[in-house]
Amino acid sequence: MLRPHDMCSVIVTGPKNVQESVIKELHNLQVLHIVDHSKNDLADIGTPLESANKLSEILVKVRALISALNIKTEDNEFELKKGLTNIGSNLKRLNDEVNIYQDELKKIQQIHAKNDSLIQELNLLKEIDVPLECFTAYKSLSYVKGYVKTEENALRGQLSKITDRFMLFYKIEKKGPFIVLFVDVKYKEQVNNLLQRSDFSPVNFANLNDHLSDLKGSASSNLRKLEEANNNLKKKIDYNKKRLELIGKESQGFLTAADSFLSEQLEKAEAPLKFASTPSSFLIKGWVPTEELHKSIERLNKVTKNKVFVHFEPPKKQDKVPIKLDNAKIAKPFEFFINLYSMPNYREIDPTFFIFLTFPIFFGIMLGDIGYGLVSLLSFWLLKKKLPKFGNFFNILMLASFVSILFGFLYGEIFGFEEIGHYHLWHLLSRSHDMFTLMYIVLGIGVIHVNIGLIIGFINIYNDHGLKMAIYEKASWIILEIGVALLALSFLNKIFIHPVIGAGFMAIAVIMIYKAEGVKGLMELPSIFTNILSYIRLMAIGLSSVTLAVIINESAEQLFHNGGFLVLVGVLIIVLGHILNIILGLFGSFLHSLRLHYVEFFSKFFHGGAEKYEPFGLKEE
Repeated sequence: MLRPHDMCSVIVTGPKNVQESVIKELHNLQVLHIVDHSKNDLADIGTPLESANKLSEILVKVRALISALNIKTEDNEFELKKGLTNIGSNLKRLNDEVNIYQDELKKIQQIHAKNDSLIQELNLLKEIDVPLECFTAYKSLSYVKGYVKTEENALRGQLSKITDRFMLFYKIEKKGPFIVLFVDVKYKEQVNNLLQRSDFSPVNFANLNDHLSDLKGSASSNLRKLEEANNNLKKKIDYNKKRLELIGKESQGFLTAADSFLSEQLEKAEAPLKFASTPSSFLIKGWVPTEELHKSIERLNKVTKNKVFVHFEPPKKQDKVPIKLDNAKIAKPFEFFINLYSMPNYREIDPTFFIFLTFPIFFGIMLGDIGYGLVSLLSFWLLKKKLPKFGNFFNILMLASFVSILFGFLYGEIFGFEEIGHYHLWHLLSRSHDMFTLMYIVLGIGVIHVNIGLIIGFINIYNDHGLKMAIYEKASWIILEIGVALLALSFLNKIFIHPVIGAGFMAIAVIMIYKAEGVKGLMELPSIFTNILSYIRLMAIGLSSVTLAVIINESAEQLFHNGGFLVLVGVLIIVLGHILNIILGLFGSFLHSLRLHYVEFFSKFFHGGAEKYEPFGLKEE
């Protein structure tokens, strides 16, 4: 449980005529983590099977249809009766049908969009009593359309000073005054200068200009026709979308099954790209869990009639072994935190079990309220039902919420209350009144947790480098802590030993740390104590949560005493206040619990950086 699965290095080699059979069998076995071959002088990289190009081409079409039909590729029980033959024939029919509706939909949407743009332009002209035929090119007449910042009467007065030969249409729009101005072409330049002084912003009616030959009469009459046409187009758009939606529902099972089937077949067909290859043979290098090794060899020999040779050996010290974590069912959800951080090295202790033990406790110490724990437990249970794919994550949070309820009983708190009516809840420790006691407890937890990390680090180094290095690198820090503790207790007259003894322990520890880690180790001497002090956050986060809960309760209680409408306000404060406090408490408890493991705990022993075990043929969850 504290170690990953034992692994064996495996080399499979054989003639090319059994390569495809070997690939199929390995895919079915789902045990071999393949190590990609790098090209060298002895062997080239293998080439895909003949079917790879065809499979890739069909898979692209399937996924294009899945995307076009907005299909969610979820697990289903659809059965492909004739495999690739069935996929090819159904795919062509389906593709042709979808293309017909998509092409028609695209054309209709383009017309609808153009009409929409034209409608927007005509809306600006609908209250201007000018036939659309007037908006054409003239030799003796010039016209402009756009927004100005000058009032109508002032603009008319300024135009009159230039010429009487103009026609001005003026209306107020959301963006400001909109004008259409016709003027004798002889005064075009003078009018343009005047409009520039009025902050004139011209509007280019591009769509109107494109459709002038088709539009007759006023803007308002054409608007009615266009809106009616667009309503009809909208119905056609909706019809085509519904047809595509129906096709999607009908073909979801087939396309999802086809995607899964083709992905598997393509994975097999492209597998030789990871192999070493010669004109007549192939070689596969990888890793297999030790307990699966002999069964796998038997299956390969059977399917190839003993035409392959399998060489296996235990990992060497320098080998980069892929990691398959091995944890009890109850601790398995906590592998989430390891996957989130980094895989442990093959010879390192897997910290999953320790996280399983301490993460819920840290979470519970901080959240620690019966009411908050019950609400979060119920919430995460419901979320697990809605989102089963994240079941392991919610299992972690449900366990942490349950521990929060237990700590709520220890603190005697329910939604921040320590008494209900005149009944005082039993408690072992009050967070509000026993702050220093709680601080000493969490510091004690910090000492234990950090030293567990040092002990694990000691074991890891002992396994890799021997007892001497383990003592220098890890036991030295424990000796340092003992020295500091003895020195402090002797000065406080808690124990009757001379301070020199504590100082001696410290001196020995410093020498050992320097010998193991050099100047870097000396610079990190204070870190062990800052790491331990960091566990005060267990008290601080919890104390801030209970303080906020008390403030919410007291604020609401004052409003309840005033009666009337304020009672409703008080209820609102209670509900919203505690919801906010629960959310803050959950985030704070989760993140700080995680930090204490990743920073304070892992830094004492964990190196990580290993590759995750990903066997050929196994679908990623």
